[in-house]
Amino acid sequence: PPFWKTAWFLAVCAALLFSLLWFIYRFRMKAVRREESLKAGFHQQIADMEMRALRAQMNPHFIFNSLNSIQKYILKNDHFAASQYLTKFSRLIRLILDHSHQNNILLSSEAELLQLYCEMESLRFDQRFHYTIEMDPALQPDTVEIPSMLIQPYVENAIWHGLLHKDTVGRLLIRFARNAKGHLLVTVE
Repeated sequence: PPFWKTAWFLAVCAALLFSLLWFIYRFRMKAVRREESLKAGFHQQIADMEMRALRAQMNPHFIFNSLNSIQKYILKNDHFAASQYLTKFSRLIRLILDHSHQNNILLSSEAELLQLYCEMESLRFDQRFHYTIEMDPALQPDTVEIPSMLIQPYVENAIWHGLLHKDTVGRLLIRFARNAKGHLLVTVE
């Protein structure tokens, strides 16, 4: 028989066809994986930019309000309160600047940031609210990382829209705990 009708020729053609299909499949899978990797990287960059934009918006607003408060104490000739507020303000700004280039910070640093922020706001609003920050003893705040400046906007909203409109002294509770699934649960109440 002619060579194109022999079993070995048909076997070689089948092997070549199978190899060609396998190479096309592998090439396509690499292209899909590369595309998915690019999409994931792009989405991560968008999330990082959104977080930076949020921080950039929060910082000038907060700085402006803090400087106004310092000015208020100076105009009232309350030098001790102005000095106390300025000290807390400088520590808070230093922490914010130290963490501004990091996407994640330790939970202990975030708790310290929130402590300073709440102290300043309480001073600024003449002790119209009291605050408590509770940390679950099972948590290890020096090993748990969270996105920086994630909780502060919620605390700010609780103060501005919840506590300052009360006729009585308000109470702010910030609680860090683990839920049943082991996830970090942050409560701003």
